[in-house]
Amino acid sequence: RRPGGVVDRFTTAYVASVRALPPFLLGLLLVLLLSAQLGLLPAVSSGGPRALVLPALTLGVGLSGLVATVTRSAVVEVAASEQVRFARTKGLAERRVQARHVARNAAVTIVPYLGVQAVVLVEGVVVVESLFSWQGLGHALVHAVFWRDVPMLQATALVLALLVVAVNTVVDLVGLWLDPRPRALEGVR
Repeated sequence: RRPGGVVDRFTTAYVASVRALPPFLLGLLLVLLLSAQLGLLPAVSSGGPRALVLPALTLGVGLSGLVATVTRSAVVEVAASEQVRFARTKGLAERRVQARHVARNAAVTIVPYLGVQAVVLVEGVVVVESLFSWQGLGHALVHAVFWRDVPMLQATALVLALLVVAVNTVVDLVGLWLDPRPRALEGVR
């Protein structure tokens, strides 16, 4: 809401620091800090819910920087648009302007980007599963490459492709719900 403000500058610094770390290095740093030094979380998969925290942090923190950047840009751009100025001129409450005009129109840009990030998240699973000794799809893919197990490679590639298609379908449906103009234009033709 306030470009150049304290929160904006803090977010920019956070994004720069998070984007500078590759996922494997971020994961190692989290293991060193939260597991080895503080003893708060298990370093490898132990089957309990606490074992999910380090892998989730490793994947989530890395992607949060890009999401924050895209969200900031979209919100600043929409907040400066004519429609938002018009809504304020009409006398709408600022909370209503932010929720109805800024958030919804910014989401039209953010949602497809989140879909792309979900696909990138699947990529990151390979590194995170290897780092935290998880037995998952990424782990199976890595071992299939080493063992030259072609059927396993084909199966994991198919599952990953289906996952990408499912994510893209959900993104398209949410995008149509947020911005019905493409549907309205098809009805005009």
